[in-house]
Amino acid sequence: MSDARGRATLDPLILRGESNLLISAADLADRIENLVATREGTLRSVEGPAPFLYIPEQGDKGFPTIYSDQMYGVYHTLLQAGSVDLLLVHSGSNIYSFQGWKTPSGADAPFKIVVGSSGALVTQELESTDVPQFPTQFETTPKGVVIVPQNEARAVFYNGITALPLGYDSVPPAAVGHGPETSDPETAGNINADGYGVSRMAGGYTLHSDFGYGRLGTVESRSDVGLGARLFSGIYQCSYQWIDAFGNLSPIAPRSNEVRFLEQQTKEVIDAPEMTQKHVLWSNIATGPTGTLGRILSRTKDTLNSGTQKLFIVPGNVGYGVYGAFATLPDNSAIKWPDNVPDAWILAEPRDAMVVPVFKLCRLALGVLWIANTSDDPGVLIPSMPGRYGTFLQNTEIFPDPSGGEITGLWSTPSGLLVFTAASTFLLTPGADGTGFRVITLNANAGCLGPSSIASLPTGVVIWLGREGFYGFDGEGISLISEHIRRETDRINPVRAKGAVAIFDPNTNEYRCWAPLDGSRINNSCFVFDGAGWRTRRKESLQSVCVTRDHRKYGIGGGRVVRSDGTTTSGLWVLDRSVGHYPLKQTTSAVETVWISWGKSKDKRTIKTVYLALRETYTGSVKVSVYRDWRMKATPEYEDTETGTLYLEEDAAPTWGQVSWDGFSWNRRRPFWKRVDINVPACEVYKIRIESKYPFEFIGMTVDEEPKLGGWGTRIS
Repeated sequence: MSDARGRATLDPLILRGESNLLISAADLADRIENLVATREGTLRSVEGPAPFLYIPEQGDKGFPTIYSDQMYGVYHTLLQAGSVDLLLVHSGSNIYSFQGWKTPSGADAPFKIVVGSSGALVTQELESTDVPQFPTQFETTPKGVVIVPQNEARAVFYNGITALPLGYDSVPPAAVGHGPETSDPETAGNINADGYGVSRMAGGYTLHSDFGYGRLGTVESRSDVGLGARLFSGIYQCSYQWIDAFGNLSPIAPRSNEVRFLEQQTKEVIDAPEMTQKHVLWSNIATGPTGTLGRILSRTKDTLNSGTQKLFIVPGNVGYGVYGAFATLPDNSAIKWPDNVPDAWILAEPRDAMVVPVFKLCRLALGVLWIANTSDDPGVLIPSMPGRYGTFLQNTEIFPDPSGGEITGLWSTPSGLLVFTAASTFLLTPGADGTGFRVITLNANAGCLGPSSIASLPTGVVIWLGREGFYGFDGEGISLISEHIRRETDRINPVRAKGAVAIFDPNTNEYRCWAPLDGSRINNSCFVFDGAGWRTRRKESLQSVCVTRDHRKYGIGGGRVVRSDGTTTSGLWVLDRSVGHYPLKQTTSAVETVWISWGKSKDKRTIKTVYLALRETYTGSVKVSVYRDWRMKATPEYEDTETGTLYLEEDAAPTWGQVSWDGFSWNRRRPFWKRVDINVPACEVYKIRIESKYPFEFIGMTVDEEPKLGGWGTRIS
């Protein structure tokens, strides 16, 4: 019988992070599966997930029928200082908005279609497909949420009430100008006499006299030489652009036909110059698509005499100047505009907006909305106008990657906008002179595979999934932070990695990224990083995930879970929450050490006892397995199993369901040591695995070793 006095006890192993390296420190684990960090520094078995919306009495029909196997996106945000609470779900071929828990009738009543089939606020075909693609992108702006479906679908802007396509994807048609004309240019008496808005001296106004004199045209007084006043030959053209309910501008319409004024002289020396000036009429000002609230009219000054060919905005109100109204025509019905605004009153130039392209990515940063990866150019990055998040000006495109690589991610940081390709990372910052932007290459060899794998820690560190694993940017440089788990990250399916999704969970202070492993078509494994170490969880397969921005801070995911009967259910789930009326398949939680005592492996030892520091949970058992000498095959010779309760048996506390609430005060569950006697003789190195299908809470462990005396012995083969 061994002498306990000859035993050595290892220091307590507080295992919180993984390392898949062959030689690692003993205070790291080779695997930590399905355990979540608590605020008290322990590891607790992952709970749930719980159905987001489920009617138990209806069984399998208790889920909303909107749920599908393709949950492309889920997003939560608050608008208008928290008065508007939005939960958006892209499921199948529709994007829905959750309307609240109280339902009039039926399981689908809480959801309203925002984008999709007939009956949606925005009717647009959204293709439901299983091809590798980015998840649906969402971005909150001060005015609403930008929704970016994939597969060549147009982006949509939604504020909880109104939904419109983001900006305009077409150019308005040209207007038609009407002005003075001449029927017989050889006859001076008929000059400027037969058209619209002719002067008083040419036979009287064609408009009512209450309109007064015309104001258009370049004139001079020649009374000092006895010739009266003269109207110079001149040319005017008009254009316009639509403006929608969110303030977005369309491209400027092509210019109208030329309205010409021919030279004209007054008959009397005393005639005033304004007697020769004209009115013009602009017609065929087309109404805009749904959501258009007005048209902004622009016109040239007299191009023959002003020295400029530019367009200038025509104010909507006489005396108010260019800022009198949001549009020259503050409606979407009138198609004509009588113009009597003098050249001196038009000062501001219209904004030359482009057609909003179909794009895949967007991010609010540096005061504007950036869109990237358009259908025409995957490597382009375009800023919006400030405050007009669906208006993008001509000639503002930026190409961060000189080689034209496809942009695969955007993220806002205090340093600027991070722009990713699959192979490189760039930082976009304001220009040194306060205008424009400049691009800095942060790393030409570390890129991002999927835009939804990006998340920020409270420390400001940004984490994302790249080709070599997970990278981090701390504001100064980029580093690979997942080298310790390279064995696991090398298993990620690179083709499907663009669909990886991630969040930062503020309840556990963890970065979590769901990615596809081992050729999987779905995100079947979750990588968890707490700022110091990695863990894995495999409780749910999520295609989309978000954290609510309210006080609840729930993690909500769209994807699949396995029920207790082995079937798979797709839907919307609340992470780390469980409910008894929806049983899930029991998932094993485990802590597995690295190979211990490699540095002393020339001196063999016998493992006698494992002490587990646990915290009281519920009735259940844990299984302890010990492996030896680099062998992972469990055999009776190398494995010892101990089952027992997960609470302190000699001083058991009342558990849930065994006591009444009345007169009882609950305390925090107590930690305790659990002893497991084993006997693994003459081993060089060993590994311990603690696992359970029951929920348990792990604090740490220690091991009693007994050195083997009498020489090195013979290595077991």
